[in-house]
Amino acid sequence: MNSEELKILIESAREAKGISQRELAKLTGISRSTLNDLINGKIKKVDIDDLRKIAETLDMSLQKLLKAAGYDEMSLYFHAHKSKDKYIDKSSKDLKELIEKYKESELELLDFDTQKRRKVSDARQKLFYIMEHLQIMKDNKDSLYTIDKAIEDIKYAFDELEEAEKKYDYDKLPKSN
Repeated sequence: MNSEELKILIESAREAKGISQRELAKLTGISRSTLNDLINGKIKKVDIDDLRKIAETLDMSLQKLLKAAGYDEMSLYFHAHKSKDKYIDKSSKDLKELIEKYKESELELLDFDTQKRRKVSDARQKLFYIMEHLQIMKDNKDSLYTIDKAIEDIKYAFDELEEAEKKYDYDKLPKSN
């Protein structure tokens, strides 16, 4: 265990958050004496759950704390999978924010799809209306429906289908750095 590295990681994150060790103990549910012993390297094998609580409270990477606390197997696991997992160094707060962004983009994509389906449905209804009236015009010359109205209705349906043809802008999806 690199107790000095662990101390620096926790203390710098705690100070950056502007909270005292006492507040950190209260927020994590770790006793003040245990937290103090952990920070000062008096605990040889730190409880992983305590590290998780500290990481979540201080918006830190759990992987970095585990490595500093001497969890070599865990560190090797994270290191081996790091190239595959772009989220490994993210804090739980960062991950929660990213999840919220994905939820928002999912809703936006669903709304985009709903609007597209509505446009296609409107265009199909308009085309059906046009076909019915053109048939009436063909069978009966006294129809109030005119060729000009048919052209106007076809243009409307064409424009609706052109809008529905547009592809979703995937650049709107959240980016993970």
